[in-house]
Order: sequence, then structure tokens, then C-alpha cells
Amino acid sequence: MQQFSSNKQREKVYIAIVIVGLIASLMLFAGLSSAVLVRKMDKFWVNINLPFAFKISTILILISSIFIYYAVKKAKNSDKKSTVYLLVLSLIFSLAFGVFQFIGWSKYYSQGNAIKSFITFVYGQYGQSYIVYNGENPIEYDGENYIFNGEVMQTNSVDELKTFLRQICGYGTSFQGSNLKLSNYNNPYSIFDIKKNSKLEMSSSGLTINNSPLSEGQKDELFKFSFGVCNDQPFFMLKGKYGEDFTIALNGENLIYNKKKLYFPAKELSDKERKAISQKVYQSGNEYIVKNGQIYLEDKVVSDFEGYFQLKPGINIYIKNDFWERTKEELNANQYAEFYQTSNVSSSFVWVLTFIHFLHLIMSISGIIVVSFRANKGYYNSENISGLKAIEVFWHFVGLLWLYLYVFLEYII
Repeated sequence: MQQFSSNKQREKVYIAIVIVGLIASLMLFAGLSSAVLVRKMDKFWVNINLPFAFKISTILILISSIFIYYAVKKAKNSDKKSTVYLLVLSLIFSLAFGVFQFIGWSKYYSQGNAIKSFITFVYGQYGQSYIVYNGENPIEYDGENYIFNGEVMQTNSVDELKTFLRQICGYGTSFQGSNLKLSNYNNPYSIFDIKKNSKLEMSSSGLTINNSPLSEGQKDELFKFSFGVCNDQPFFMLKGKYGEDFTIALNGENLIYNKKKLYFPAKELSDKERKAISQKVYQSGNEYIVKNGQIYLEDKVVSDFEGYFQLKPGINIYIKNDFWERTKEELNANQYAEFYQTSNVSSSFVWVLTFIHFLHLIMSISGIIVVSFRANKGYYNSENISGLKAIEVFWHFVGLLWLYLYVFLEYII
């Protein structure tokens, strides 16, 4: 067994071991962060806004770090009472940090950010296979509100709709099998099958379509449809308001969302973007050449050109004199097809980073508990603070790691 000639040597060895572990952790986080940045700039990506609980937890871990810092200083002065008092305070705030972390991640998950999920509610999306009728008139969903007879439904009416569909999905997260006997069916709500172009009917054995029982696949689709409505996910898998709680980006550029449609925002082109365009434009019987940020007609620069041209499918450029703009354009059919089949990769990365952070948190809080008990037994003094110093370094690292993770998740991805 390794013997140390002095407590100073022991402290150096302990801290060296901790630092080696910290470097390994930094390399792991750096690799994952790089992967996130690369993936974000390629295809669709969900930009998240973290719950408020994380702001509180950030303050708590900073306070905890301050207490453990002063606990080490008191230990160096052999002040047992102050050391124990400060360590207990550090432990209390570290546990509070863990509690608010749990609250924050629970909120994050409840908003639809599962470890693996789609961006949109692919199966069961309102209006995809089923729609609800109120009497003889359909209830539509425009991507933001439920519409009945041309008017936005109020909260109490939406709650009534949810109560009706809750009979199908209950409070579970997956379909467990049911004959789907609904009370008060057709009074006033009923369900319309869009694919079959027919209303579901209620028989003594449950819901039917065209006098035939629903297949298990239809029941499963109906469950997901009801689940989406009851859990405020009739279109996006994510809960909340677009633009405030989350946004969708394509190739690193945030998209505009309006009533189930996504658009590239209009923007003025930079000089670099203008000079990168090189193509022919036909207008009013003339052939213009666009290159190097200029418009040419018969090899002469045209200064008063005004018009539109297509740069590529889905992207149009408007030029008026010296003003160049990429117009607001809706995604094309291929981009929509990819969007509906894209999983929420952002959430997957977040949960991987969170799991690693959680392991660091468990180890560090366990370490603080251990050194608190040891300090109470008078283990640390001016001649021996090796274990306490190592835990201090590790806890400061966890705090800095969380600050990095918070900034990275909130402002970068």
C-alpha cells in the first residue's frame, strides 16, 4: 500500500488524481459539444429554452462553492467548529442545487423533450387521421388554436374537448388495449376518420367504422390522437409557445412558424452572400447575368435592376437597385417531408450531457457528505486537509461545468 512521507505529499497526489479525472471529463464534454455544434448546422434542430429552475440552481451551486472554499481556509487554521459549520452549509446548498436540478429536468421532460422523440407528433397529429366534430360541424386546429365555426375556442370549451378524449387515452403514455366504449358519444362530440371519410359510430361493443370494429392499429392511432390533444401536443411533440419556449432551425437558421407552416425568414444579403451568387436571370425578354454582387446586361453593369429570381428551390432573391433580399419563403415539399420524419436530436444530446453531469453531481455531493463527517471528528487541521482540498477542487469543477452546460444549452444549442 502506498505510504506518504507527509500530508503535503498526500494532498498533491489526491489533487493530481482529481485533476486527471477532470481533464478526462473536459475532453468528453468538449467532444460532445463539438458534435452538437456540427449537427446543429446540418438539417433540422430544436432550439430549447431551459426552465427557470435552472437559474435558481445556478445561484445555489455558486453559494455552495463559496462555503466550501471558506471551509478549507478554516481547516487550514485548525478551526474545527467553523469548518464543520461551513461544510454543512455547503452540503445544504449542494442538496438544494440537486433538488432544483431535478425540478428543472422534470419540467424539461414534461415539455415533450424525451430522450428520443420526433419534433412533430408524427402519429396521431390532429387532422392527420382523425378530427373531432361538435354536432355536425368539425373542430379544426390551425397549429395554434382550435377553431369552431370560424372562431377560436375558449379555454373552457377546449377543456370539454379534452374531457371527451380523455376517455380514450386516460392518463397513460401508451395504448394498453380497449374496446373504446365512450359515454355521451354524439352528445355533442364525435370523431371523424379522415382516411375513411366517415364518422366513427358507437355500438354496444365500442367504437366502429363503417359497421366494422376498429383494428388494433386504428385504436393505437386513435389513442395517440387523443393523447396529443389532452397533453397539448396536437402538432409539435414539444409543449409551449413557439418562439418563446422553443424554435426550429434548419441548417443553423431559425425558422418562422405560423399555422402548421414553416418559413425561412426574409433577410438582406451580406456582401459575401451577394458575391457568391452566379447565374442568369431572364426578365422582360432580356438576359441578365448576376455575378460578383453585380447585375450585368450585355456586359454592362445595371444599377436600376428590380425583380425576383429563384436561387434554388424554395429560395427566392429580390433585388431593387442596390438592395438584395432573400424573401420570406415557405419550406418546399421535400423539406417538409424531412421535417416530419426528423427526430429531436437536440433533446438526445441534452440528455447524454445531463447524464454525465448527474454522475459528477452524485460523486461530488457524496464527497461533501464524507468530508463533513470527517471534519466533525476533527480529521482536518493545519497539517492535514488533503481529502477536503480534493473535494473542494472537484466541487468547484462541477460548478464551472454546470455554468458551461447552462450557457451552452440556453444560448448555443
